[in-house]
Amino acid sequence: MTRQYLISTDTGGTFVDLVICDERGEYAYTKVPATPHHPPEGILSGIAELAKWADTDLSTLLADAQMIFNGTTVTTNAMLEGKGARTGLLITKGFEDTLVIARVLGRTAGLEEDRLLDYRHTDPPPPVIPRAWVKGVTERIDADGEVVVPLNLEEARQAVRDLMAAGIEALAVCFLWSFRNPRHEQQVAHMVRTEFPQLHVVASSELVPILREFERANTTAVNAYLRPIFHRYADGLQSRLSAAGYGREPLIMQSIGGLAPAAEIKETPITTLLSGPVGGVMASAKLGEMLGRTHLITTDMGGTSFDVGLVVASQPLKTPMTLIGRQMVAIPTVDIVTVGAGGGSVAWLNEVGALQVGPESMGANPGPACYGKGGTLPTVTDADVVLGYIDPDFFLGGRMRIQRELAEAAIRRKVADPTGMDVVEAAAAVYQIVNARMADLIRMATVERGYDPREFSMLAYGGCGPTHCTGYGPEIGIREVIVPELATVFSAFGIGQSDIRHSYVHSFPFVLRDERGCIDVSRLPDIQAIVQSLTEKAQQQLQREKLTAHQAVFHYSADLRYFNQIHELVVGLQVQAGCQEQTLFRLVEDFKRAYEQKYGHGASSPVTVIELLNLRLEVIVPTGHRMQLKSHPLAGRDPAAAQVGEKPFYSFAEKDFVKVPVFQAERLRPGHEVQGPALLVSFGTTLPLHEGQMLRVDPYRNFILTFASRA
Repeated sequence: MTRQYLISTDTGGTFVDLVICDERGEYAYTKVPATPHHPPEGILSGIAELAKWADTDLSTLLADAQMIFNGTTVTTNAMLEGKGARTGLLITKGFEDTLVIARVLGRTAGLEEDRLLDYRHTDPPPPVIPRAWVKGVTERIDADGEVVVPLNLEEARQAVRDLMAAGIEALAVCFLWSFRNPRHEQQVAHMVRTEFPQLHVVASSELVPILREFERANTTAVNAYLRPIFHRYADGLQSRLSAAGYGREPLIMQSIGGLAPAAEIKETPITTLLSGPVGGVMASAKLGEMLGRTHLITTDMGGTSFDVGLVVASQPLKTPMTLIGRQMVAIPTVDIVTVGAGGGSVAWLNEVGALQVGPESMGANPGPACYGKGGTLPTVTDADVVLGYIDPDFFLGGRMRIQRELAEAAIRRKVADPTGMDVVEAAAAVYQIVNARMADLIRMATVERGYDPREFSMLAYGGCGPTHCTGYGPEIGIREVIVPELATVFSAFGIGQSDIRHSYVHSFPFVLRDERGCIDVSRLPDIQAIVQSLTEKAQQQLQREKLTAHQAVFHYSADLRYFNQIHELVVGLQVQAGCQEQTLFRLVEDFKRAYEQKYGHGASSPVTVIELLNLRLEVIVPTGHRMQLKSHPLAGRDPAAAQVGEKPFYSFAEKDFVKVPVFQAERLRPGHEVQGPALLVSFGTTLPLHEGQMLRVDPYRNFILTFASRA
């Protein structure tokens, strides 16, 4: 019988993480260095490593692979580094400054608290489309969808010619009220696709037919800005996989928490902006269900960033609006907040000589100084090596040589000597500063949203998450930290656990409930028509992907808010039996409950007007292939069989190095307990246990960490 495989990959800035499982649910994993200038090569290199586990070669493994999943940072990096395509924008004449004005919100969006305190000196981020490449077009449609000023198609044609002369690769088209009547946008998009087929064209009415001029225009612009970049990535990946023997199309992880074929994502690459980190949140939710933990804080520390998400009542929190590189995009995503704090984050001194860590990262090439690839700047990883929290003899299972002397030299030259500290003191300061930054981000993601972190369990994963969770975990008073067995490749594991998922939205703003408490049921036919339109759009997409509708689960929802409020809540819409009066009454009650859950008991109002803004549809199609985490019998408490030696380890309690036992994580068995101080080493990560900290191994071989009270 031919074996069947599922291969899940997560391409980060420093490493490619890979997980493989067969038809029995047996799995293996690996990490290989990323190849940022040609990502498919790193992915194929990792799959070749997995072929050794399957006792076969690369081409045979790919021929037997049923599905290949990929999480990617290609669009994220393009946004953060400002390296998207040259893009033009056609917009209603008179509104050419929409992206610059940014509805005023752009001035402070994404700024950290210290910069918000100095509001007068804040600046909005530069728009992804320079003002010179924005062209106004004569046309006007009103709020009812009626044509007020006819479209001047020849003017639009000449504007495209001018933009082509400026060298654009992509074009965004966004006219006023096009979600009410898309006719003008459709005419321009058809003209461009016919006469300028080399351009990547994105029309707002096709991508985000929603209310709010700036958010719609910016989302359309960002999607156009990313399309040529993602096209090259997807085509390169497909070509490389095909040449190596894989005959299918890879599925790409989306920010909403589900997969889609690469061909579909090529049209909407904006949906991949949090592709990799979302995999870890989805895996956390599934693991939490297995372990009976319904409230989780997810923390993912990789080479360049630290990502925090929340799982509440076993469901990942989601948001209809996302910030990436301070750009607001109206694409629903799993709600993740990020700070530039990873293993490759650079330690540096500011203008007054104060030590800072990040956001600049050394990435995969040249990487931290200790990698010996030419890096000369000190990083968090270099500090971990100096403190003994990373074992140079066991990095990537001993496959990659780490040079402590290079780490010491970088820290001495850039931090210790300029500040008068010795190298160990400087490394300890770097460790504490980066942990404090991460603890602050966790507080922002919980306390500022109305959640008490002490009521949550925390998951720590990524290559550096286990190395630092015993530092930032106690800082926020968390009750326990769970380090999964597959922590070092946990996002890739979560991508492999995901379903195919698509989301759709259509704006239909109206007053749902007036100040007298009367619900406007006269809009039911319009709501039913939009629901039907969204459903048909989803069914057409499923047909293109050769998926049958009976496999799919359809979730409908609506965006509601109290009158004049800025933010809205997404509330489930029950339309299985069609839209009826009771549907709207139930929607109002569910909104009030959701509002009080978020803002506190008694926060809702019986007299304030409730507005409906958008109708949404999310479609989920199970992939059917799953990696099975298996329970193992307990093996007693004594971990002596897993000890592989002793190493010097910096103790914050002693302010000096102490010799501690070193355990190989893969040898620890369910039931084993390890008391700190101690060091656990494994393929891809390490876990330092400090004084007063204890680890036990659960039946699924997860590490459950508890901390002594910080009285």
